[in-house]
Amino acid sequence: MRIRSWTGIVLSSCIALAAAGVVGCGGSAATEQVSSANSAATRAPVAQNAHGPVRLVGAALGDVPLTPSQRAEIEQLATDAETRHAGARAARRDMMLALAAQVEAGSIDRDALRPHLDALVAAANASQPGDRAGLERLHAILGPDQRTAFVDALEARLHERMSAFRASHPWKSWSDDLGLTDQQRAQIKAAMEAHFQAAKAGSHEHGGPWEARQHGAKVLSAFKQDRFVLDEIAPARDISRQATRASEHFLGMAEAALPVFTPEQRAIAAKKLREQAEQVDAADSLLP
Repeated sequence: MRIRSWTGIVLSSCIALAAAGVVGCGGSAATEQVSSANSAATRAPVAQNAHGPVRLVGAALGDVPLTPSQRAEIEQLATDAETRHAGARAARRDMMLALAAQVEAGSIDRDALRPHLDALVAAANASQPGDRAGLERLHAILGPDQRTAFVDALEARLHERMSAFRASHPWKSWSDDLGLTDQQRAQIKAAMEAHFQAAKAGSHEHGGPWEARQHGAKVLSAFKQDRFVLDEIAPARDISRQATRASEHFLGMAEAALPVFTPEQRAIAAKKLREQAEQVDAADSLLP
C-alpha cells in the first residue's frame, strides 16, 4: 500500500537523508564550502548501508562531487535518519504481518488493523519536523551546482524505478504465483475496476495523486534555488487523511479479491505479504 505517488514521495525521499534540529535556508554556508573545495571532491554513493528513501537519496548523491567534509557530514545525517525512521519501519512491518494473518483467514477486519495504521501514522508524523529541518540542512551543505546535480540525479532514479515498476507487472506476478484461473482473474478484474472507479472519484475530491505530484515537483524545483525554506514552499501537513485514504483503497482491493481465492491461494498471498513485511528497503512506501 503506497501513501504517495512516485513523484509525491520526492519530499520524503529527500528529507529522510538529514538529521533533525539543524536548519539552513540560505546559500552562504554552501557557498563557503564550495569555495574551499579542492581536487579531493569525489563521486561515490552515500549511505550505502541505509534503507528505503535514505538509500535512494544516497545513490543520487553519488552523482554529485562531494568534498570529504561534506561526505562525512552527510553520512552522519544518514545514520541519524535511519534511527529516526526506525519506528515507522517497525510499525509498517507489524501492520503487514497483521494483514497477512487476516488474508490467510479469509476476512479483513479493519477495526483490528486500525491500531497498526494509527501507530504507523503517528511514527511518520513524529519524524516529520526533523525530516523537514534535515532537508533544509542538506540544502545548506550543498553548493548551487551540487543541488542541481542532486535533483537531476534523484529525478532520473525515480523515473527509472517507475519504469521498472510498470514493466514488472506486479499484479501479473501475484496472479501467476497464486495460480489464478482465467475465471478468477476475470472476477477479480471486474471487482477491481469497480473499486478503482470509486477510489478515483474520491481521489479527485480530496486532492489525491495529482496534488502529491505537484507538491513533490514544487519542492524539487525550489531545492535548486539559493533560498529554500520549506514553510514557504510546502507547509507541514498531517498525513493521517492521506494514509487513511490509501489504506481504504488497498483494503478495498483485498476485500474484493479474497472471496475469489481458495484457502491455498490465501495462504500463498499471506506468505508473500509476510515476505514483503521483512523488506525494509522499500524506498517508496510506508504502508504495504
